[in-house]
Amino acid sequence: MSRRLALLVATYEYADAGLRGLTAPAHDAEAFAAVLRDPEIAGFEVTTLINEPHHRVGEAIGDFYRDRRRDDLTLLYFTGHGLKDDHGRLYLAMSNTRRDSLLFTALSAEHIDQAMEGCASRQKVLVLDCCYSGAYPTGSIAKADTAVHTLERFQGRGRTVLTASDATQYSFEGDRQEGRAPQSVFTRYLVEGLRDGSADLDGDGDITLDELYGYVHERVVEEMPQQRPKKQSDVEGRTVIARNVNWTLPAYLRNAMGSPIATDRRAALDGLAHLHRVGNGWVRGQVLEEIRRLVDDDSKVVSGAAEAWLRSVHPPPPPAPPPPPPAPPPAAEPDPAVVATPPQAPEAAAPPAAGAQATETRPTRPAAPPEPTATPPAAPEGESRFWPPTRNPKAFAAIATALALLAATVITYLITTSSGGDHASEASGGPLQPTTLITGLTGPIDAMTFTQGGKTLITVGHDKKVRRWDATTGKNAGTFTLKGPTNAYAFSPDGGMLATAGVADQNRCTVRLWDTDESRPPVTLTVTDVQGSCRTALNPGGETLAVAGGLAGVDDYTNRVHLVDVDAREVTDSMKGHTNGVGVLTFSPDGTLLASSGYATDTTRLWDVAEGRGTRALAEQTGGIVRGSAFSPDGARLATIRGDDPGNRVQVWDVATGKELGTLTKPGETYTALGFAPDGRVLAAGVSPGTGDGGVLVREVLSGQVETVLTGHTGPLLLAFSQDGGILAAAGSDGTIRLWPVT
Repeated sequence: MSRRLALLVATYEYADAGLRGLTAPAHDAEAFAAVLRDPEIAGFEVTTLINEPHHRVGEAIGDFYRDRRRDDLTLLYFTGHGLKDDHGRLYLAMSNTRRDSLLFTALSAEHIDQAMEGCASRQKVLVLDCCYSGAYPTGSIAKADTAVHTLERFQGRGRTVLTASDATQYSFEGDRQEGRAPQSVFTRYLVEGLRDGSADLDGDGDITLDELYGYVHERVVEEMPQQRPKKQSDVEGRTVIARNVNWTLPAYLRNAMGSPIATDRRAALDGLAHLHRVGNGWVRGQVLEEIRRLVDDDSKVVSGAAEAWLRSVHPPPPPAPPPPPPAPPPAAEPDPAVVATPPQAPEAAAPPAAGAQATETRPTRPAAPPEPTATPPAAPEGESRFWPPTRNPKAFAAIATALALLAATVITYLITTSSGGDHASEASGGPLQPTTLITGLTGPIDAMTFTQGGKTLITVGHDKKVRRWDATTGKNAGTFTLKGPTNAYAFSPDGGMLATAGVADQNRCTVRLWDTDESRPPVTLTVTDVQGSCRTALNPGGETLAVAGGLAGVDDYTNRVHLVDVDAREVTDSMKGHTNGVGVLTFSPDGTLLASSGYATDTTRLWDVAEGRGTRALAEQTGGIVRGSAFSPDGARLATIRGDDPGNRVQVWDVATGKELGTLTKPGETYTALGFAPDGRVLAAGVSPGTGDGGVLVREVLSGQVETVLTGHTGPLLLAFSQDGGILAAAGSDGTIRLWPVT
């Protein structure tokens, strides 16, 4: 069984009067030992040596590295003076060290290096909090060769070395505070990051050496800019140094789970699933409890997704095999004497005794094959953990979309304008048939669009695969897989670019822009001042990206809509107007206007993109949250889906005046998707399964009259028109896409 061993050496009193006494080391070693020894945090076996002579420390180091196993984790910590001789060789000062005899009275770094080299452990950690400020008398010239640094002395495989500073810098003691002994700045943050868990930078419940160093470096440099901690590592995989005992669910997930928006809660499930994959045993247990809560969510989309996830992680046990048939009674062994006698004449066969059939075995129906079980993802190759067996290794699946346009399984309606042609005659002649049926999808589609000319349909789904489909044959014309966390997708109108974004981390949203023909590597942009799920939209030219935070907070907050110059990779405008999360962003066809719909006040705002300012808010809106929007091709009208999850009516607005032109609604129908055809003639919307007339309906905008019915869908989720308005693509939750002629 692997062990976690630590040897802490602290020296602050010196026989050589030329070596200034230090205050911090005693307190450093005491505090560091306490946090390392704590079984809930790090669980090390700790040995501490205080003010010992060099031969005693050398002997202890030799014993420390001797007879170690390959899977042991060793940590050697030193705090005190670091000295260099005339040749630039590093020594660690002990209580009996003399500056004029370092070779025989100090601990040579070379000897420590040799001891580490002979140790079988594959995870050796060396932490040096050396103070060089007292190494030389005032006014003397430092003898150290500045070209030889501390890290270079301790290079070697299986080692990680952390130093408070390099040999040409000072390591500072903290300022003395009232009633409290000072600590080294470096060690103080080492202890702090481990003790309160703040060094768990990725929130997975474990603190790795890389995370600990990153945390300490940032805080030391912030407090002491002239001191620069260093790190050197030649270790395969990660080294988990401690556990975050104060782990709690990240704020953005707590807020998302408490959001009134079902898409936010659905996105929270994806974040929870990610934590379950990467977290330690404690984190996974907490995450499971949160996901079980989502099973009782009042949204069927959220509860169904949570149930499906739980089944995939904990599949039901396979049915028990049927009991074996009863063995027939053993035949009586013939008596040898009887066998030896001549055979008798056969008697007439007696009828079977009553109940004899009870011994027969009926053919049993074969047991149903067990449902396939999900294979837990293996720990990444090369990852090393040193932890009690109750903590399981970590294993990221794709972060699915929280794009609020399309949140539920739907059946699609088509609503035509009053100027639309003779669809009634089409209806009287029988239902239309799709021109193309696309199959082979592995899950729900989150976004899709046609390329210019309508010859290719591009889709992206929960599996993070971008697929190109031939709109004539329905065959796959190419596939590539997205990298990085994503929960929102936005295609440019011509299909040439795809924007993906994840959940904002510490108010920073990372957006990746992908050329859908894979002609260039993705471009990564970071936008600050964003909270919760990132909402994105690309303008028609693909040169401007809109980004806003989707966090639906309990308390109002200023939520800016950011405009990003894609080529310059910088924010050009941050427009203020929303006081809570933004759910939907939509550019007008000419790119001059941006519509943004908020959660708290149910307000849709229109923004002048060139000026970076708001133009107007639409007239008073009540009765639910905006869940989708679309501009007419001429930009004169804006249609919105509004209402309870997933939405119960479509409203059409005059963009110039902000006034409502009309409402499309029907008792029992719940709309979920919409879009204008490029000629402005057709508007598409959606309704949940089990409501309304079923099928795909074509209506006039103002009258709402049904003109024709398109059938064959099982829960269409997304709609997209070709650029010429001749084809409507409807993606269903049954893993198919149907392309319908609508002209």
